[in-house]
Amino acid sequence: MVTRTLSPIRRFKPATVLLFLAPWLLSLVVLWYGPIVYTLALSFMNYKLIGGGSFSGFDNYVRTLKDPLFWIGLKNTFLFILLYVPLNFLGGIITAYLMNIDVKLKSVWRVIMYVPAILPVIAVLVLGKFIFYPNGLMNTVLGAIGISGPLWLANPNLIIPASVLLMVWQCGTAMIVYLGALQSVPAHFYEAADIDGVGKLRQFFAITIPLISPTIFFRMITDLIFGLMIFIPGLVLPEGNVPGGPGTASRFYALHLYQKAFQRFDLGQASTLATILIVISFVLTWVVIRSSERHVHYEV
Repeated sequence: MVTRTLSPIRRFKPATVLLFLAPWLLSLVVLWYGPIVYTLALSFMNYKLIGGGSFSGFDNYVRTLKDPLFWIGLKNTFLFILLYVPLNFLGGIITAYLMNIDVKLKSVWRVIMYVPAILPVIAVLVLGKFIFYPNGLMNTVLGAIGISGPLWLANPNLIIPASVLLMVWQCGTAMIVYLGALQSVPAHFYEAADIDGVGKLRQFFAITIPLISPTIFFRMITDLIFGLMIFIPGLVLPEGNVPGGPGTASRFYALHLYQKAFQRFDLGQASTLATILIVISFVLTWVVIRSSERHVHYEV
């Protein structure tokens, strides 16, 4: 009597695979796609947290586009992004390059540079208020070199730069990512460049930057999305604890959304703002991805 044994391929059962994937699929639907669909549905409703709501069509979108605070928040957010993304790149790549140099106590220096990245953002911003006070650390340093320090947190033109500086101070995460990328660059490229007499600065721009461009691209996307969601500096930093101040100089888009949702409890309007933010994030990410084809180089 000949017995036949089924091959692993014939014993494959899709139901078993779905059973193992069920927890992940459930969390994906409930915790990710579910809230997005629910937010989209609420954006077409005149919905209050207390009292429920009713279908209102595109009324929320019309009201949002006519709201001056919507455009102010958008302008402030894009200004933050324009300053934050390049400065965070410079802070991360420079510190990573310095931490990659073989010096004594290298591990200790890496820990010191990384510590600000693990501090809560609120703690960093509260500390930042003391740094940018009229008699704080920043103006003390400026005064030591003969410069009269400004009122950072009360000046509409300086509140966003101050916010950017504090956020860039937490560039430890970018430093770790860039440090890993720098250490993955094959050494034979630098050896060949040394033989040809290429200087270190030229090596950095001609070898290092192109070879770590995928990592730079990844960090650009994450920093861009982080910038779109920024709102805590506008809530904590302004002089007099006025959210969005002074005036509307730090009223970021996400802060406007937060106030609509959790202070005015207008969930319909807040959902509209969130939907528009998702669309903006998608469009900007798509533009960056399409433009990266000419600047991002993948080693084969």
